[in-house]
Amino acid sequence: MRWSLCLHPSHFCSISCVATCFPRIRGLCFHPSQVDICKDFRQDEDFNSSETKTCSHYKNKSLDVPSLMRFHGERLTLPVVHSSFCMGNHEQWITGLAMVADQRYLPYGKPNPHHEAEKLIPALLMHQKIKELANTTLYWFASQNELSKWAVGFMQAVGMEGIVQFLELPKKDEAAVCFEDAVIFSAPTNLWYIPDKSWNQWLQRKVLHHCSIPSENASRPVKTAAILDRKGGTRHFSNKQQVAETIHRVLNISVRQGFGGVGTFCEQVQTVVAEDLLIVPHGSQNTNLVFARPGTVVIEVFPYLYYTDALRNVTHATGLEVYAILGEKPRRDFLMWLFSLAGWDVCLTFKWCKNYARRQPITVDIQELEKILFHVSQEYIQPLASST
Repeated sequence: MRWSLCLHPSHFCSISCVATCFPRIRGLCFHPSQVDICKDFRQDEDFNSSETKTCSHYKNKSLDVPSLMRFHGERLTLPVVHSSFCMGNHEQWITGLAMVADQRYLPYGKPNPHHEAEKLIPALLMHQKIKELANTTLYWFASQNELSKWAVGFMQAVGMEGIVQFLELPKKDEAAVCFEDAVIFSAPTNLWYIPDKSWNQWLQRKVLHHCSIPSENASRPVKTAAILDRKGGTRHFSNKQQVAETIHRVLNISVRQGFGGVGTFCEQVQTVVAEDLLIVPHGSQNTNLVFARPGTVVIEVFPYLYYTDALRNVTHATGLEVYAILGEKPRRDFLMWLFSLAGWDVCLTFKWCKNYARRQPITVDIQELEKILFHVSQEYIQPLASST
C-alpha cells in the first residue's frame, strides 16, 4: 500500500498497473464566466515539502489540466484559461492544499453513482493516505440535494461528511473563489481510481462495518444467485425469466430476482453482498460491486451494439470474477436493424448511434450465458482422488 497513492508537486496519483493522476494547480480561481489558472503562481513550486509524498517515477503521468469544467448540473460549461494575474482585492482565497471537484458527468436531475464515485473515492483515499493533510477539505461545486442516495450514504459510511464542503459558483459581481493549491477531480470516466486490493479491502471493511454486514468471501461452488435489473429508465432485461430458468438448469440453484441501486445506501450494498453470482445490466448501479464479496461471479450484460469496459474501474481490485455478455439484436426495432448493418465498430464510433443503442432494453444471449455458467460450474468441481 505504501506507494500505491502519492502526492507530487504537480499531481496526485493512484497507481495500479498504470498511474492515474489528477492535476495539482497552484492558483486557481472560479469566476461566474470562466475558471482561471493564475500565471502569478509558479506551477512547479513545492509550497511545503513536508506535506508532499514524492512519486518521481510518475512525474509525467498526470492528466492534462481540464480545458473546461461544468457546473449547475452540467447546464453551465466554463472554459479553463491561463490568466495573467489573479492576485488582487476581489478574490476569496482558500489557503493550503485543497481538493476541488465540479459536476462534470453529473447532469441535473440524473445523479450518477459511478461518476460521483470518480470524485469521492479518490478524494477519500488522498485524505486518508496523506496523514499530514488530515484537515484537507474537498470543495465540491455542487449541492448535496442533487446527489444520489448512494453518494450521501457513502459519505456517511466512510466519515466524509466532515471533509466535504459544497460551494456555489460565484454570481455576477461576486468575488471569485480562489485556491492557493488544489488537486482537481474533474476527470474522464476511464480511471482505475482504487489502486490495489489492499485499499479496496480497507474501503470495503469501513462500509460493511458501517452497514453491520459481515465481511466474508463468496461461496464455492456457487450457492446463491440473483438477477439485479435496473428499475425504471433504460437498459432493463427483456428476458429475465428465461435467464433465471437457465441459471437454475445449469447450476441447480434458486435465483432471486430484484433491482440494483435501489433503497438506502446500506440496502444497495446488502443486495450485492448477499449473493455468489450476480447477473446485471450495464449501468451506474453497479458501482456497489466495489463492496461485493471477493470471489463473487458477476456477469454484466450490454445492449446490442453497445459496450464499455468502465466497470473495471471499480472492480479491478475487488477480487471478483467478472464476465461480459453482448446483448442480442432487439426485435421489431427498425433503427436497430438499420444500425446492425453498419456493425458494432461503426455504431460505437458515432455518438448518435451509440447513445440510441445504450438506451434500449437488453435481451440476454442465452447461449453465451450458458457457456459462462458451465465454465463457472466446472471450475470448482474437485477432481476424483487417484486409486493408486
